[in-house]
Amino acid sequence: MSDRRITRLYVDHDLSRDRAPLTESETHYLGTVLRLRRGDRVLAFNGRGQERYASIASLSRTDGELELLEHVEPLPESSLALTLIQALPKTEAMDLVVQKTTELGVRALWPVTSDFSVVKLDAVRAVRRVTHWRRIARSACEQSGRHRPPDIEPVCPLSVCLDKVPAESVRIVLDPRAEAPLSSVSPPNGTAVFLLVGPEGGFSDSDLALARATGFVGVRLGPRTLRAETAAIVAVGLLQALWGDLDRG
Repeated sequence: MSDRRITRLYVDHDLSRDRAPLTESETHYLGTVLRLRRGDRVLAFNGRGQERYASIASLSRTDGELELLEHVEPLPESSLALTLIQALPKTEAMDLVVQKTTELGVRALWPVTSDFSVVKLDAVRAVRRVTHWRRIARSACEQSGRHRPPDIEPVCPLSVCLDKVPAESVRIVLDPRAEAPLSSVSPPNGTAVFLLVGPEGGFSDSDLALARATGFVGVRLGPRTLRAETAAIVAVGLLQALWGDLDRG
């Protein structure tokens, strides 16, 4: 069975049995948004290694059920263990960063606050935003064919986040004042890569000093000044092309 043009659906359930329940939001998406009906087929995946073709066995306004069919081998994750540490830009920009870097294969995304972050979140709003970003990541996986959404951590201050970066890793910070290009960084040779990207106003001198003190190497992406979301997406794409699975066939 071909999976071209078939809807991929993330479901947070065990897919080892013959049936899987659908939540109210999933039934709304299938029935109201996509206008699918009983008997239509989807490709269900749970981000934990299970992916199967399925037929819609029942679908109402509030719930439904999938009949699980053939198993599918999920697409492999990129060999590049890349974590994006993104200082919070404006809401729409961050949504775009989550969506596109998920498609490009980041393993994890750590949202942080920094000196020039415009967005200020209290504890309740921060939790809601992370929940929102995780939904965007799951949707990006549905669209792109990726099986496992990136791990999106709770929002924390830059200083706290940098303390969690392991010493045995490649650490890169985008800095338009740096002279070295991204391609000058030595390959990771199997170690994890951490990419640090600033908000709309960039990083302050103290932010950059903190990053360098924790082993981050400053690089630039060329002569033009890029928006925060553009810089993050471009840098992730370049790293996947250099060391990951982009353009690998």
